[in-house]
Amino acid sequence: TILLSLSPMSHHIATVALEQSLVAGCELVLNDTRPGRAPLDWILETGATYVMGVPTHAIDIQAAMKRRDLQQLGKVKVFYMAGAPIPEETARTFLDQGTLPQNVYGMTENGSHQYTLPNDDRDTIVKTAGRCCDVYEVKIFLQDNANIEAQPGAVGEIGGRGAMLMLGYFDDQSATENSFNHDGYLMSGDLGWLDPRGNLHFVSRKKDLIIRGGHNIYPARIEDLALRHTRVQKAAVFPIADDRLGEKVCLAIIARDGAILDAYEVLEHLHCVGLSKFDMPEYFIQLDTFPLTPSGKVLKRELVELAKGGHIKPGAVRWIDPAKAKEA
Repeated sequence: TILLSLSPMSHHIATVALEQSLVAGCELVLNDTRPGRAPLDWILETGATYVMGVPTHAIDIQAAMKRRDLQQLGKVKVFYMAGAPIPEETARTFLDQGTLPQNVYGMTENGSHQYTLPNDDRDTIVKTAGRCCDVYEVKIFLQDNANIEAQPGAVGEIGGRGAMLMLGYFDDQSATENSFNHDGYLMSGDLGWLDPRGNLHFVSRKKDLIIRGGHNIYPARIEDLALRHTRVQKAAVFPIADDRLGEKVCLAIIARDGAILDAYEVLEHLHCVGLSKFDMPEYFIQLDTFPLTPSGKVLKRELVELAKGGHIKPGAVRWIDPAKAKEA
């Protein structure tokens, strides 16, 4: 196995890569691409068979493959993705290309404790983060009370405990105490739910939750549906402050191959793939790039600040059901 990490060594994914290479004897390749070389070039040049990164890496690599008309990702057998929700379309594309996507969930504080397995069925691999490893347990707690477990199948905050859990934050007793509930579960700050088979369904970062007039809206679902549009390469959903409703929803997209997308075309697509009218974006903007962390995650708080400061100017949009508009 030649294991290539696309994340920097300061990120949890790269430390997991190092640990795996030490335990299993893999050859480890770090993200040290030369100037002007893309991650896809590095994967092909090194002959990587196992790649680890965040979904942004995967989306960019698939776009590069499409531009080069590549039907297969070199010698890559498995593509491990963590750090953010994995769009279903991204996972499906890998499966269709003969690369097995591994959906992984965890944190630096508790390791990659949740993951899909090679023998899982297609739906489990595409739609869930799989089941917990043997040395860790996960439960779902009420969003407003971390000491009360949520009802089966309900969305709540993901908490976990077990042998992979940290002892605490170095030299910060207050942060340590505030991160655990009364039963010793580390509260992740993430929202999700468990299906009857124990598979974790990630919904959203708790801080990313948009509350519009008392209605909870989960950005990850809108982003996932937007990415099913054939000309949308990346999507990010963030809040716009509103005096009456508190927050409204803004959808930002990056289009494939320089395409210009009409906002109403994208809203119509969201409707057709199942987004509720109550979750429809009320602002839309097309950008060339998103602000990213060094590990490749979208910095939504920067998008919020850019919009607030007028540096980007999302346009107001309103989706109307064509059938009802015709009746009117």
